[in-house]
Amino acid sequence: MSSQLDMSAFLDPVTADDVAAYPLTGIAGILAAPKRVLAGLAAAGLLVWLVCSMGIARAAAESFGPQLSALNIGSGIFLGGILLAAVGFLLGGPREDPRIAAVRRNRFVDRNGLFYQADPGLPKMDATIFGQGHHRRTWHRFRSGPTQTLPFEVAHYSYQTGSPGGDGRDRRPSVTAWTYAAVGVDRHLPRMLLDKGNDPWVGSSVPASLAKSQRIPLADGLDGSFTLYAPQGQEDVAGAVFTPEVLRRLLIDAPEFDVETIDDQIIFFTRKQLDLSREEAWDRLSSLIFGVGAAMAGLANRPASTARFASGAPKPVPPSGRILKRRTVTPALLWTAGGLAVLVLARALLTGPLNGII
Repeated sequence: MSSQLDMSAFLDPVTADDVAAYPLTGIAGILAAPKRVLAGLAAAGLLVWLVCSMGIARAAAESFGPQLSALNIGSGIFLGGILLAAVGFLLGGPREDPRIAAVRRNRFVDRNGLFYQADPGLPKMDATIFGQGHHRRTWHRFRSGPTQTLPFEVAHYSYQTGSPGGDGRDRRPSVTAWTYAAVGVDRHLPRMLLDKGNDPWVGSSVPASLAKSQRIPLADGLDGSFTLYAPQGQEDVAGAVFTPEVLRRLLIDAPEFDVETIDDQIIFFTRKQLDLSREEAWDRLSSLIFGVGAAMAGLANRPASTARFASGAPKPVPPSGRILKRRTVTPALLWTAGGLAVLVLARALLTGPLNGII
């Protein structure tokens, strides 16, 4: 199935009248201002900073002596240099008005009959990435409309990980962001996961380490490129959906995407924030959705698969088919244990009973 998305919205020129319909406020409005305005604001900020620095230095010299005064002057010059570097970053290089991206995005949505939400609720799918971390967020969600023959959804998604402090807030939270594309099918599927990375030491981009007993052997030497997991008893289903032809197309069209199936969804996800206001991103997503995504949906929906899947459209998959068992020993745990062992050995060599023997 070829792309069914009209990309002309990204090619048509954007006029000043088009941009004027999208007023900007706050930081976005400041950054979109002409460079002469930014330069004036920067010059005013530098002038205020220098005056304040001179006043602080003079007061320090009168109260605490010239040494502390010199320290204050040096600090003022250092911080002033940081401010100058920040101003140079703001003023340097071409920067596209964010309103142009908004115009193109809305044109794209209208011409393709899509539904768009800038700040929607969280996904209702039960994929692995949607159950991780906290402070979860979804933004820039596109959904297929009635004119599309294949139901799909594309969006950005992120969550935070980290140890919370006493007030319940993370001191140094780590944010993990994804772009996902979900394709709908007519039958319920078990939970299966295709990991594009299979290095046992480095791990993969999938935020879960799964038990090796659930690995499904792949034909044609594809085990070197993918690792496929499926619950016990669902091996035939995995072979019916993740065929060698599908895997080879994934290597060509979407090598950076992992894939998971659950319920009536096939979810492709990558740890990259694709720019969904650009033609390049939608060219890739279109090839993914209407190429390998449509092929997998066709395999799942074909009449011959009814007996294999043992579940028609209204029937859910048995509970055992919705669970992938996790590993108890993960690559991260192995690296942590190895690091601790090295530290203990080093301490024993330097300060313990082995000191002086080796």
